Amino acid sequence: MSDDKLRFLEEKVQHLEFKLDLMFHDSNINRVLYEYDITKTQYNEIMNLMDYFRDKINQKKEISNAEYESEIYKITGNEGDYHLAEYIAKAFWEDERWDEVFPALYGNFPKYRHIISEKDGI
Repeated sequence: MSDDKLRFLEEKVQHLEFKLDLMFHDSNINRVLYEYDITKTQYNEIMNLMDYFRDKINQKKEISNAEYESEIYKITGNEGDYHLAEYIAKAFWEDERWDEVFPALYGNFPKYRHIISEKDGI
């Protein structure tokens, strides 16, 4: 068996193990990751991106959903699928992880104002 074939099979097994783990640890973010076939490497990059945006928020620096969505596209390769970027931020928020990021990025969108104010008890 060639090295390339072996590497491919190892990556495939790792990805399947990651997907099984997502299924056994049900959460909002895990459902999104599973549905969009996100790899563990991509997931790690997404978590780093969420840290980056949380840090910008904590430093009172300006953030934009366009910048965030662009970075998600780079990580996932799902160019133009802004829903994925929204779903990721919202799923983390619902799971109370990086929960300041979603309202900062999408809190001014009419479709999200109600659920954000409801969760915040406003």
